[in-house]
Amino acid sequence: MKWFTLIGACIVLIGCASPTVFLTIERLPEKDRQELVTALSENDFQVKITSNVRIPEEFPDVVVATNPANEDLAFFDKLEQVIRQQNYSPVSYKKFYQQKHYYKGRNVGLYIRGDAEELVLPPVLRGSEGTCNGQRMILEFQSKTEVSLDIEGEEIISYTGSYQPILPETVYANFKGVEEPVTFKFSQVEVKTYAGMKTADKLVVTKSKNTILPVGCEFMIINY
Repeated sequence: MKWFTLIGACIVLIGCASPTVFLTIERLPEKDRQELVTALSENDFQVKITSNVRIPEEFPDVVVATNPANEDLAFFDKLEQVIRQQNYSPVSYKKFYQQKHYYKGRNVGLYIRGDAEELVLPPVLRGSEGTCNGQRMILEFQSKTEVSLDIEGEEIISYTGSYQPILPETVYANFKGVEEPVTFKFSQVEVKTYAGMKTADKLVVTKSKNTILPVGCEFMIINY
């Protein structure tokens, strides 16, 4: 009898486990992002911020993605209330049976597109050997989604992948053959050159678990 009671308790706990809100954001200032995450957490939502997930162009500015079997109306009402309190656009719902935007069980995806100015990256930047483990590297953004990294030596070793600007100054990149995604921070700095002081575009690795692109590795291009 005790075993049945224990098993029943486990089933209840699993069934009542809080669903996760997988948050995908684009062009949203850091302050707004932090306020949204705080508001969701204070209302007992489990929040996980995604990386390397792009909001489809056809999505409205605020979308909740679910699977067709998820009909937790009380959960959705509460989620909408938090979103309204943060002064975002009305929520649109999309249901997915499978593929990239499918969420299992009672989990949901929350997609929010802000109106901050879109980050425009320079096409090519050169790495700093002093901050990049002595490696000579070229970072190239080939389109709005594709990126490549060339390591120069006796032979050129190339890595290709995809990237996504998440915040006005933050970029996530995934390279094939590199285990973990890499986070860059973009800034513009003044540098001294033979032609006087010039503005340079700079990308610095702020999060990484690999030696190819260590934390602190800098890439720069000077705008003459």
